[in-house]
Amino acid sequence: MIPKQFRIHIVLIIAAVFMIVYPILSERPDTEKAEKATAVAMEFLQLIDAEKYAESWQMAANMMKEKISEKEWVEKLTEARALSGTVVKRSEKSVSYSTSAEDSPEGEYISLIFSSKYQRAESVSEYVTVMLEEGHWKVAGYFIQ
Repeated sequence: MIPKQFRIHIVLIIAAVFMIVYPILSERPDTEKAEKATAVAMEFLQLIDAEKYAESWQMAANMMKEKISEKEWVEKLTEARALSGTVVKRSEKSVSYSTSAEDSPEGEYISLIFSSKYQRAESVSEYVTVMLEEGHWKVAGYFIQ
């Protein structure tokens, strides 16, 4: 039996551990959501890899389409790929879940980070944010760093 004077310490330690661990665990999407979002992100990236930029824009979420026109999207990706060359290798680095995103409405978001290698760019991180829109996962953002 734990002495009475130490019981409060144990309760406080358990509460502190819970406060640290719970947010980390809640950022992981459930398996089904993660698989669907990853499939959408991969289809999106395959369209970009095939230089089907207009088609990739068509499968984007309305929120993304409101921020950039199809013409601008095609121009920016054409320019970026001219500098980097074609993709040589891509692997998933991380997946996280959130119910909010910067400058975006509340909703369900899954962010994927890919570690990629291009012909003329050795170490590239690709960030794809997928959101649930009208019951379907759609790409809400794509950034290269």
